[in-house]
Amino acid sequence: MSTVALVFGLGAGGLALAAFYLALRQSKRAADETAALRERNNALVAENARLLNMVEFDDLTDARSRRYLRELFARSRQDGTNAMIFVDLDEFKSVNDGFGHRAGDGFLRRIAQALRDECRETETLFRHGGDEFCIYLQGIALPQAVQRAGTFVQVVRETSVDVSGVNVRRTASAGVAQVDPGQDMMGALYYADEALYAAKQAGGNCVRATEGETLKTMIARRTGPRAEDLAEAIRREEITYYVQPIYDTRAGRAVGVEALIRWVRSDGDVLLPAKFIDMMTRSQHRELSPPDSVSVDVAQSFCPANDRLYCAFNISSRFLERSVEDNMHFARSLTRGLNPSQVVLELVESAAIRNSERARDMLQQLRAHGIRIALDDFGTGFSNLERLQEYEVDIVKIDRRFVHGLGTGQGDRGILRALHALSLDMGFSVIAEGVETEQELRALQEIGIYDAQGYLLGRPETVSYWQSRIGQPLSPGLCLRKTA
Repeated sequence: MSTVALVFGLGAGGLALAAFYLALRQSKRAADETAALRERNNALVAENARLLNMVEFDDLTDARSRRYLRELFARSRQDGTNAMIFVDLDEFKSVNDGFGHRAGDGFLRRIAQALRDECRETETLFRHGGDEFCIYLQGIALPQAVQRAGTFVQVVRETSVDVSGVNVRRTASAGVAQVDPGQDMMGALYYADEALYAAKQAGGNCVRATEGETLKTMIARRTGPRAEDLAEAIRREEITYYVQPIYDTRAGRAVGVEALIRWVRSDGDVLLPAKFIDMMTRSQHRELSPPDSVSVDVAQSFCPANDRLYCAFNISSRFLERSVEDNMHFARSLTRGLNPSQVVLELVESAAIRNSERARDMLQQLRAHGIRIALDDFGTGFSNLERLQEYEVDIVKIDRRFVHGLGTGQGDRGILRALHALSLDMGFSVIAEGVETEQELRALQEIGIYDAQGYLLGRPETVSYWQSRIGQPLSPGLCLRKTA
């Protein structure tokens, strides 16, 4: 018997039993460690899956994330056969304001679900941020992508959520862009966002694509001056007005001037509003709006010296969204020392008015002050007759496209006759814009439309230029010919 066995009083059988016991304990410890390791591994797998889900999906709506789209976009072959749709809810802020952010979140989740359900296998929905969603479409041409965008807009329009017994529903606007060969994701999103902006400007609840006029406008903004340049131009008083006369061609005298905004740069170059007005009206920053004194100076340059003249200014939908206090202060400044009727504010027909009730109230208050309201570019925007019915106006200005070609068999003589008859019934006056030929002027006079402006009668020039000429009578050859 060994010495160890003697010391512990164990025989050979006891030693075997002890060895077995030790092996059993080691085996259990190993099993416990393996189980703990497996549990930790499962926890890591679950956590990784959770983190991956957070990376690939939006945590509020379960739409795909921008990171996922970036990876999908990078994996896709960009050969001009893919497209991007940008969808933005119209007036979503009113859901949060009226029902609370919890209701707004629930509404977004429901919209996302409806859009996701509509997506095909080759279409991926992701949330861009806020109430904006994008759909990436693979293997599709632009015309078909525009059709799909219309379907997504309709899906939003038909989706509703019950909030405390109230059926909440909103419309949507969509912009569509074809992904150019080799284009990156940010470029595709930019083009789609530009098209979305065009849809919003058109009044919302519609689809626009980066083609035709939308693309031209987008390029003009991209190649135009920066917001910082515009702010500096306003500070240096380079934003000013040119004026164009408006004549009564029956009496042969000027009855008013229209103030047309211009950017007269320090190098003498004169920029037309197409280069910068969109930036000015789109921005919410005060430094991108010229001071009211610029308009006041123009009105004071013409009207006090001749109480038969009026001065007209274009206003945008943004003007109607300003506070009542700001606009009435502007109205009082503009009409100081004048008969208020000598000031005319022209609402551009194509302006997208987001809150028609607020706009109507604002226009009524301005008219109550004595200022006259004109509907500009009539016939080029949307809901023309509806606007005539909804907003009480004093003047309607006919867009140049209805005047072009009159007297040569190409003009819209029937439409102009109907508008003239309507003006007599509703009590507003009519001004024809864009008169460029004597044939056009004669045709207008035969219809009974005598007030006109255009290159034939006078081009836009500086205030000082027209100050010295506005009192001169119209050329006898352009006045209404007297009949026997």
